[in-house]
Amino acid sequence: MFANSNIAMRLARQNIGLHPDENLGGVPLPYIVIGDEAFPLKRYLMRPYSRSARRLSGAQRIFNYRLSRSRNTVENAFGILASTSRIYQRPFECRIQLCDKLILATDVLHNYILESPTETNPALGEEQTNPLVRMNVAAATNSTREVLDVRNSFMEYFMPDEGRDEWQKRVVNRVN
Repeated sequence: MFANSNIAMRLARQNIGLHPDENLGGVPLPYIVIGDEAFPLKRYLMRPYSRSARRLSGAQRIFNYRLSRSRNTVENAFGILASTSRIYQRPFECRIQLCDKLILATDVLHNYILESPTETNPALGEEQTNPLVRMNVAAATNSTREVLDVRNSFMEYFMPDEGRDEWQKRVVNRVN
C-alpha cells in the first residue's frame, strides 16, 4: 500500500517539499519517514537494523529501540484517531481515489475534536488500544551504500549517554 501511495512516489522523486538535510552532529542528515522491518530502507524511509542479522552490535540494538519508541508515538496517535473514527476499524470499502479524501477528512475532524475537548471525548485522558494493522510491504534487501551510511549516521547521532535507559548503558559498557 505504501509503495503505491502518492506520498511514497513523491518521496522517491524527492519533490515533496521536505526541508534540506539538517546538520546533526556535524553530519548532514535528511528528514525521514519511520517504518518497521516490513518497509525497505531508503534515504527518506528509515527502518531498524534487521533482527534476523547474525548479531547486532549494542549501538544497533539501542538504535532499533529508539526508532521503535518513535514509531510507538506515531502508532499511538493513529490509535487515538482510529478510536474516534470508526472508518479505520475495518478495511476501506471505496475507490482508492476516495481514500485520500477520507483520511484527510478524519484528520481534520480529529484535530477539531482535540482542539475542542468535551466530557464525552474518548481521545482525551484514557489509554487507548492500538488497532493499527501492520502493512505488508515487501522489504528491499539491496539498500545502497549511501542509505546504509545515513542509517549508521543516525545511529551514531543517537548514541550519547543523554537519555539512555539503564539497560542501554549496560549494553554499551558490555560492548566497549
